[in-house]
Amino acid sequence: PAPRATVYVFLAETCPISQAATLPLRALHGRYAARGVRFVGVFPAKETTPTSLAAFAKTYQVPFPLQADAGYQLTKQLHARVTPEVVMLAADGRTTLYQGRLDDAYAGLGQHRAVTSHHELADALAAVVAGRAVAVPRTEPVGCFIE
Repeated sequence: PAPRATVYVFLAETCPISQAATLPLRALHGRYAARGVRFVGVFPAKETTPTSLAAFAKTYQVPFPLQADAGYQLTKQLHARVTPEVVMLAADGRTTLYQGRLDDAYAGLGQHRAVTSHHELADALAAVVAGRAVAVPRTEPVGCFIE
């Protein structure tokens, strides 16, 4: 299929919320990769190495490419502030379709909800592949601050 969107997921190897995010991300990748949505994991940390990325991918069974952003170019360009944070760009690579949290699994740092009731990234992906506008284009992500 023609590319519809690219989902950049800002992650950190040592952030527990980033680690927990890999499970819903695997499911979403499985559902949308064949429908023209590209997923890229971005690690904005100076200490990230090719070896540590490979270990993270293996440990958390991440099925999409991971890249370091030690110089913070992509982080600054897409205005990412925490990990995990998602920025979904349209096929043009410029238009932001959605930015924010994956879902509401966390009310705050260390505050995991018993029930996840809002799945904003999944909703945004469903809208994009159906050719509809994203109903909630921006949410406030909860996670570890990018330093």
